[in-house]
Amino acid sequence: MHDARSQFRSGLIFGLIAYIVWGLIPLYFHAISHVFAGEILAHRIVWSFPIVLGLVALQPGGWATFTRVLRDRRLVLTLLLSASLLAVNWLLYIYATVSHRVAEASLGYYMLPLVNAFLATIFLGERLKPAHYPALGLIALGVAIPSVAEGRFTWLAVVLPVSFGLYGLVRKILPVDSLTGLTVETLWMLAPSLGFLFYRSAIGEASFGNDWGTNELLMLSGILTVIPLLTYTLSIRRIPLLTQAFIQFISPTVQFLLAVFYMGEDMGPERWAAILCVWVAVIVFIVDAARSAHRKPASVPPLAVAAAE
Repeated sequence: MHDARSQFRSGLIFGLIAYIVWGLIPLYFHAISHVFAGEILAHRIVWSFPIVLGLVALQPGGWATFTRVLRDRRLVLTLLLSASLLAVNWLLYIYATVSHRVAEASLGYYMLPLVNAFLATIFLGERLKPAHYPALGLIALGVAIPSVAEGRFTWLAVVLPVSFGLYGLVRKILPVDSLTGLTVETLWMLAPSLGFLFYRSAIGEASFGNDWGTNELLMLSGILTVIPLLTYTLSIRRIPLLTQAFIQFISPTVQFLLAVFYMGEDMGPERWAAILCVWVAVIVFIVDAARSAHRKPASVPPLAVAAAE
């Protein structure tokens, strides 16, 4: 039980690190908004690979685990699936930032609890508490309000949480440690990324070149990619998916505040109404969690043990 509590606490800490960094990441993409979105994605992958490979080399038994996974055809193909979901999610979020749609993307990530709740109950056997139903209903209402008011389907706000929710599910159930899985995923994406960057250079449209400010920012993308993603995958295997569903509110909230008060994106009353719905849902969940902890101070969600590495 002590080990389970320790795993659960560490999972929460890793999750907080991931979501805080992801919340602030629009500042980085805003600084390189002059670079084509596909090129930013390719640089993220290329500069991430030596970092994760170095971490594998430093980890005791890292190379042996890495080569073992590479010899397992089923694991490698499943990691191709997770890598594809991750690439789609990254590209869409970069597009949202450089096209000044961060507020829309943040509203989409508020929908992630709905996606995670569906996946957790269908595939992992996790059960919703009574307080979760009105909370999730408020989130659904908050996402629906802007779509109805603006008269258009906000596809970006739907595809972003669906792609990332599916990625989290695959990584949670896959019997591969966080670092090894991330390294194989990056390896899958490396060759297409290098090919795309060489193509951009050949046609004279590459942003990486004589502007050292842009060069340094693009090289920094590796660190900014690996840190939150590695801490996220460490977290997702230590705590229940439903717990993840609610601590993830940190990221879109920070993104939303940056979009409105720093990037100057336009906000109508319908989006403020959506945010109000979401935060009422957050308060409902927090109050329920606090009451549960008070009733059972020593308890640990049962799936914290099953989800731990």
